[in-house]
Amino acid sequence: MSDKNTCPSKKSISLSHERCKKYEISYNQTYSNKILNEKELFLKMEDNRELILASAPIMNEIYNFVKGSNFFSILTDKEGCILNVIGDEDILTEAFSFKMIPGAYMDEKSIGTNAMGTALEEKSPIQVSGSEHFINVYHRWTCSACPIKDMDGNIIGVLDLTGYSESVHSHTLGMVVAGAKAIENELIANYYKVELSNEKKLQKKRKMVDKINNGYAIYTFDKIVGQDKNFLNVINYAKKISNSRSNILIMGESGTGKELFAQSIHNSSNRALAPFIAINCGAIPINLIEAELFGYEEGSFTGAKAKGNPGKFEIADGGTVFLDEIGEMPLDLQTRLLRVIEEGTISRIGSSKVNVVDVRIIAATNKNLIQEVENGTFRKDLFYRLNVLPLRLPSLRERKNDITLLIEYFMDKISKKLDKEKVPFSNESIEKLSSYDWPGNIRELENYIELAINTEELPDISNLKFNNYDNIDDIMTQLSSINLCSLKDLEKQHIINVLKTTNNNITQAANILAVGRNTLYRKMKEYEIAVP
Repeated sequence: MSDKNTCPSKKSISLSHERCKKYEISYNQTYSNKILNEKELFLKMEDNRELILASAPIMNEIYNFVKGSNFFSILTDKEGCILNVIGDEDILTEAFSFKMIPGAYMDEKSIGTNAMGTALEEKSPIQVSGSEHFINVYHRWTCSACPIKDMDGNIIGVLDLTGYSESVHSHTLGMVVAGAKAIENELIANYYKVELSNEKKLQKKRKMVDKINNGYAIYTFDKIVGQDKNFLNVINYAKKISNSRSNILIMGESGTGKELFAQSIHNSSNRALAPFIAINCGAIPINLIEAELFGYEEGSFTGAKAKGNPGKFEIADGGTVFLDEIGEMPLDLQTRLLRVIEEGTISRIGSSKVNVVDVRIIAATNKNLIQEVENGTFRKDLFYRLNVLPLRLPSLRERKNDITLLIEYFMDKISKKLDKEKVPFSNESIEKLSSYDWPGNIRELENYIELAINTEELPDISNLKFNNYDNIDDIMTQLSSINLCSLKDLEKQHIINVLKTTNNNITQAANILAVGRNTLYRKMKEYEIAVP
């Protein structure tokens, strides 16, 4: 990505408006001039599958920061076609009324000056506010967008964050730039994993799992940090239900460690050697999620792979499927999931063949599913099928006795990861941190410690909440200036991480990395990686 992270000058907006006049865009236009039909959209999404899947968790993370503040995030492809949209209901309802939906084009020729289309023209990050938009209906908004580039510097998409102008602050563009870089990082890491796995052919199941970023569970119960009595009771209960075949529903606020518990349960079960497949039901576009879960056959739709594609349930056969944010699953897919649970079978899209699968389902939610059932947005029968073994995780404010322990743990872990000095904490600082509510829970505390280590000082506790914008510009500037690692750096670090995970067991590490032992030894020698 270009290092040009500053917003282009007003001249860029003026030039954009001149282009819009040549394109004969009307100020009174409401909808994009180009919106794909359902079949065209599915083909478009299939062409951009890797980008969508790499972007989804990062878009979700950005949205978690701004949730409740009337923002929405958009991902487009290199032509400006919307691929994914997530955000708050009120502003999304308004956006959808303007047909800002997957399949709509946001390039300047289709809808006039806007951050996504103009970022594509300028090939750099840009923020477009109020009347800088060409069409009148966008004048209430400020949108911040940044191109996403591949390893060769080619633009492959755009990440955007849009909100009402009065809610947007100068740091918003920096957040989007940091998010775009994180997506680029993820795509590079995925490319590396594919390249590394091609060095040796493994059995078909292992290959399929390796194509999924999260095909392995790395967390175990002994890695969960906490001494609070009630929290220890939760861990002991989770251990007891680990080896059951019954489904589990993990409930808790965002950031309480739901996937950590799901992975630990999997690794403590008799399915530990089988795949652990995680999917975020709230981050994958509706048009893609059915194919992701159940797979599809050759010719089932335009653009389908020649040999079809297995879904997550098929790949996880014998193991565990972790359905995060299950409350976001569309109702029609809830019906299909219920069939999987009741019959233990799946059918790919475009196929009448029924495949038997043996999977254990662990679902997770931060919603009140009973309320969702009453609202008609979640099936009652599915709720009871999933809630066989309920597991509620406490918020951090319910286990404040663990805050000091967690601070020490994250300080040690992150300082080693970043190769930086620890930041000293006074008793007064500990008291302040212990009195804070931590609405983002463990994840927020971890982010706070990482920020402290990077800035070499303790940030003011009053600046933690997103809605308090004081001094956050400096944080975003720092985030957006981080350089990408080289491919070799990523490869070296990944090998080191896998070796740590396997306690330096070369055979296990080679299997996880999908390479032969000799290849792994050669890589270790090349990168000067020594094991005790």
